[in-house]
Amino acid sequence: MIHAGFLDSRMWDGQFKIFAKSNWVVRYDVRGFGRSSRPSESYSDADDLFELTEYLKIPDACVLGVSNGGRIALDFVTIHPSRVCGLILVSPGISGYRSSGPEEDREWEEFEKSESQQNLAIKENRIRDAVKMDLELWAPAQSPKSRAHLLRIALDNSHVHKNQWWWRSLYRLQESPKPPAFKKLASIRVPTLLIVGDRDVRGMQLMTKRLHRLIRGSELRVISGADHLVNSSRPREFNALVTTFLENLDHQSA
Repeated sequence: MIHAGFLDSRMWDGQFKIFAKSNWVVRYDVRGFGRSSRPSESYSDADDLFELTEYLKIPDACVLGVSNGGRIALDFVTIHPSRVCGLILVSPGISGYRSSGPEEDREWEEFEKSESQQNLAIKENRIRDAVKMDLELWAPAQSPKSRAHLLRIALDNSHVHKNQWWWRSLYRLQESPKPPAFKKLASIRVPTLLIVGDRDVRGMQLMTKRLHRLIRGSELRVISGADHLVNSSRPREFNALVTTFLENLDHQSA
């Protein structure tokens, strides 16, 4: 289980014990977040994941990633296809992504405009305000309880907002696969489930639907009333989809 970019592995608190009842489940903090160390030299999130599976002696796994976690999952499967038996991608990012055209470009331009107040808050060192704005943009469909939980996690990772130089350096140090995952989607052969909320950022909805068209044989599920963090905005629907997908994987491997 790979978390979204401005959170850490605690975003899976609502799923971890549920899925662990019938699966061996691993969640971890991506480098630079949670309790993982911050990078000081070039590194690869996909290599980090590979080293983790090596250390835990996991020969292959179903990889579940949200947002930036989805980007890591896609990088990993294109580099180490034999280590992945299934993919669950929730509003995933993707290295080397190219826009589908003017409609998608307009959506991202409008989204960037909506970030202007958040950028002002960061400039004025109003970090708590900036984090709350970030959640409002990406996670407007959360219950009060899940919103409070996500806010605590996001504030614990607020170095993302406090230090824009650090945030840029994080991605400058990141080594993406060559060629990037976007150019290797046709090579993905494992069962793949794509999930997106109908209240997610419009650009992410367009990206996820496009990936569905480009990844052969993939399934797409659009969750009504869910935002970018589908697992916490619509946990019952999310858990049911993931459980069914994992059960089908078991049947295929039996």
